[in-house]
Amino acid sequence: MILLPIGDEPNDPKRIAWMNYALIAVNVLAFIWMRATYTTDAAFREFVGEYGYTPADGSVQTIFSSMFLHADWLHLGGNMLFLWIFGDNIGARLGALGYLLAYLAVGVAATLIFGAFNADSTMPLIGASGAISGVQGLYFIICPRHRVKLFVFLYVYINVLKVNARWIMGLWFVLQDVLPLLVSIEVETGDLVAHMAHLGGFASGLALMLILKPLAPGLADAELAEQGHSHRYVSGAARSKRYERTRRKDPYESGVRKRSRFDQHPPEA
Repeated sequence: MILLPIGDEPNDPKRIAWMNYALIAVNVLAFIWMRATYTTDAAFREFVGEYGYTPADGSVQTIFSSMFLHADWLHLGGNMLFLWIFGDNIGARLGALGYLLAYLAVGVAATLIFGAFNADSTMPLIGASGAISGVQGLYFIICPRHRVKLFVFLYVYINVLKVNARWIMGLWFVLQDVLPLLVSIEVETGDLVAHMAHLGGFASGLALMLILKPLAPGLADAELAEQGHSHRYVSGAARSKRYERTRRKDPYESGVRKRSRFDQHPPEA
């Protein structure tokens, strides 16, 4: 059985999420450069040992450098897929600089939380998954009605399902991080996955957006504008006509919520 997220909706930000694409590019280029430069496994392990975050001997430099290192193509591809799906929505709301600062903040928090629970570990931590889990935490708060497109392959059954983002993220973290973490504690073993970094990043994203949302009215305006402006969970000709009729206005533009004719009667999800 294969369950693979391939996108989300609504996803029509007029502002192109350049910072999200830049972060993806930096991660990919860093991995290509590392593998081209450190061609042997021994050399690569030495490089990771120097620039990965080791809880027992960490530094400010390695906190940041570890966020852009990946072990292999599968590690990189999975992380970049999730960043591509969830990051553009947050970038559209926070702007390029705000998104970059939020991304780094939740990434640092995820790394430090992992280090706090593994203070004696000498195994270096690498990967962007802590920061990306933080982006999902931001998304969980500010995009409550979004849906994730889920590719399902179950023997003879192949389909793309659209599932509420909060449901699928909650299920994902429980199955991929909470349960494996509890099992590893119970049997005193590990599976080389930094579950605590994922959970720490997600919790940091939740906390950060809960702080930002009341301080920045534009975030709530964008959320309401998106729900009542151009994105409706309907299909066929009705969806097409409504989308084309309303897409000329930017749902992320300040004040657009007041101009939307859907404000008085928000659409059903």
